Amino acid sequence: MKTTNPSRRSFLKTLIGSGLSFGSLWIAFKQTTLSTFLASGFKQRHSVKNQPPLKEAHSKSFAGTQSVRCLVVGDWGTGDGFQKRVAGAMAAVAAREKPQCIVSTGDNFYPIGVLSSSDKQFTTKWKNMYSDAALQLPWYLVLGNHDYAGSEDSQVEYSTLEPRWHMPARYFNFSQQQGAVSVEFFMLDTEMLSRKSESSASQAQLAWLEKSLKESKATWKVAVGHHMIRSYGAYGDQVFMLRSVKPLLDRFGVDIFMNGHDHDLQYIKSPDDHFACIISGGGGGSRNTSYGPNTRFAATNGGFAYLAFDDHSAHLEYYDPQATAIFADDVCRRN
Repeated sequence: MKTTNPSRRSFLKTLIGSGLSFGSLWIAFKQTTLSTFLASGFKQRHSVKNQPPLKEAHSKSFAGTQSVRCLVVGDWGTGDGFQKRVAGAMAAVAAREKPQCIVSTGDNFYPIGVLSSSDKQFTTKWKNMYSDAALQLPWYLVLGNHDYAGSEDSQVEYSTLEPRWHMPARYFNFSQQQGAVSVEFFMLDTEMLSRKSESSASQAQLAWLEKSLKESKATWKVAVGHHMIRSYGAYGDQVFMLRSVKPLLDRFGVDIFMNGHDHDLQYIKSPDDHFACIISGGGGGSRNTSYGPNTRFAATNGGFAYLAFDDHSAHLEYYDPQATAIFADDVCRRN
């Protein structure tokens, strides 16, 4: 007699007992298909296809310098031991480098987001996971597709309840400055764009992005979303992002685009883009990934990115769950 996998039973119980409407449950099921969620890599190793021999990564310290420093992590809200290991590595790097903030690239809560601003997952999968003193920093977050399976507006509302949780709207911008160096981050709701790229709400977001980029006087312009523009991982390039977002980034001088969605780490520089693509989606699970023609680096099995911006370059480092630097390079400013 065939039996149901315990983790699958737990997942179904979570969905059924979530209090969502039938329509929302169906969206959650489609977005969180059992094969995708249960194969997210918590208990198995994944691989990197076409990986060349890697050079030893020589990390640098920017603590105490006039640089804007941030950690970047995505796809983290599992409550699993995988997430806990990556969180420990983030704490170790943050204690040394003293970043000013943490940027989340979405899918903040699995499998179906949160149901209200008082959802206990804010405590179990965020506060408790990132409780180390070095991580008591402002978090700036975007929404992912799994967040949309629940109540996405509850994550916005939570900003009014928790001073470290910054998501004042579904899309927004914020700036960080140290000395003469300023970095403006443009936080996008790419799930909105993926669902209804021609809707009035999506068009309003794109109009906001165009206006905000045009008006920005920051040293660095960095756009952040959940879905990728470029990827050689599970999802590949996203056509709706290439059509709707890329032209604006090229036109208005964006230097870096950061995202999650692929549960891996990738650094891509395509000759067709004026910006670099940094993927950091290894906070709570992993998938197979690969090197492509324009890959500068790719890795899987968990991790996060660290960036330090000065007036002419952004130093990028990727770390694994043991807090070991596995890649380091400088990303030059576009202008």
